[in-house]
Amino acid sequence: MPLIIAKLNQHRLHLLGLSSKGYSRFEGWWMGDIFWRGTISMMNRRANGHSSDFIKRQAKKIAKATSVPHSQALNTAAQDLGFTNWAHFINAAKKKSPIQEEGKLHGVKANNPGAPEFATLDRSFDPYRNLLVAATNKLLQKKRISLTLPDKASSDELDGHVFVKLFGFPSVILWEHIAYDEVRISVWWKYDHSLHPQANLSGNACENFGGSSPLANRVHYRKFVGVVASGWLERTDGKFIQGSDRKGIFDVYTRKGERALLEALPRHQPLGFGSEGKFYL
Repeated sequence: MPLIIAKLNQHRLHLLGLSSKGYSRFEGWWMGDIFWRGTISMMNRRANGHSSDFIKRQAKKIAKATSVPHSQALNTAAQDLGFTNWAHFINAAKKKSPIQEEGKLHGVKANNPGAPEFATLDRSFDPYRNLLVAATNKLLQKKRISLTLPDKASSDELDGHVFVKLFGFPSVILWEHIAYDEVRISVWWKYDHSLHPQANLSGNACENFGGSSPLANRVHYRKFVGVVASGWLERTDGKFIQGSDRKGIFDVYTRKGERALLEALPRHQPLGFGSEGKFYL
């Protein structure tokens, strides 16, 4: 058995481009194990992006949950990430290098002008602001909000919430119009209403999606939501999400383990508004 383990670790080192010569059996095992774990970790990090494998996994889940054909599920999964369909994603992927294809794809708007456009992975951009940009894009696409100020004499804008797929995960986007024609945008990402402890209560204790954060005590958030974040959409002195970096983003919650995935998401390009701007107190 020790000989087999030693041979296995020699093979590991060989795959990593290293030589086991000069190492004792223990040193060879130790070095091989460390580098092997590092390699697996690197592979997992790359898989956190929106690769073809990621979309296929999402499609499998969709097909299982809705009993639709696999081809239709592929189209749905691709559309959740801003592409027209699966073929649109494949065509975009062919234009990218293997590294870009693994989680750093650019979205292409040529065949779908209304779709959000992805940029390369940008770790300098605040991930919570990126989530709010993606949520605002989704609301604009669904015509739930408008960047154009309403005619105050003839219409009132409605507040509300909508269940969507955001970066491939079930989420809730909430919006509320406030003074000076600002709109509060809130995102509850990776949200599972069935696990919400106040989903089926009565009266004021029942979740009514009226605030920026879930009604439950924060100690219970980890059971049903991955990330919570809110910001202000300015529409009077320009069209932008107020603040820069983390400034202007409030009621933030992040479940343990979600930050790394959030940071690995491709950056969304805003549809007709700025991702940053002046913050009004």
